[in-house]
Amino acid sequence: MVYQINLLRTDCKMDETKQDFENRKDEVENYFEFVAIFDDDDTRLQYRKDGEVKIENIQLQFQNILIANAFLVLYNLIESTIRNSILEIYTKIKEDELNYERLSENLKKIWIKQTTDNLKEGNYKPETLSNYVFDLAKDILNNEIIILSKENMDFAGNLDAQKIRDLANNIGFNISPDGRNLVEIKIKRNRLAHGEQTFYDVGRNISVEQLFIFKDKTFTYLSDVIEKIETFIRDKKYTAN
Repeated sequence: MVYQINLLRTDCKMDETKQDFENRKDEVENYFEFVAIFDDDDTRLQYRKDGEVKIENIQLQFQNILIANAFLVLYNLIESTIRNSILEIYTKIKEDELNYERLSENLKKIWIKQTTDNLKEGNYKPETLSNYVFDLAKDILNNEIIILSKENMDFAGNLDAQKIRDLANNIGFNISPDGRNLVEIKIKRNRLAHGEQTFYDVGRNISVEQLFIFKDKTFTYLSDVIEKIETFIRDKKYTAN
């Protein structure tokens, strides 16, 4: 099954994000095809060592490790695609030189939150708060161009369909359906990243067939998210009504 996003449209300048998505999809496809090679009890590895050709049977444990690693590959695709897509919105706001008044209500709230994120309870003096309020008011009253930073976009390994729905609601683009498999990818990725489970334990109960289903559903879901953010940008939903 092939999922292809049209790369010819340039009206909302998402070509770079789309191309990066296609490139990363190719990487995922190549890795999954490699894993599928070992989906046979009689798979053997042939190599040359010290001028001699050696043939060895592939241990099941090796395939399980490869399967587990596939969840890291898929999560990398998910996080990079969502981050790049949202950055397209931030970049368009900067390119359009929007000030606070011309920004949508949703993006106003995001900008204020980003601007005040460093204010933690008990971590500032009264004059620090006064300076923040002063700078915030000055930027608004002087019609300064709004800059939204990628530095505040910290997913911390917790990106799944619910988190993406939250992002859609907060920013204002339409929600993509389904995406239930993303939570399983996130959970397995985090168990590996935090050392809670070994690669063998994560991969041993997943077949190659199931792995390819994870891949196809992830491709479909992310393609839809990109299209919805593209529509959001094209229709200038990031601006005030």
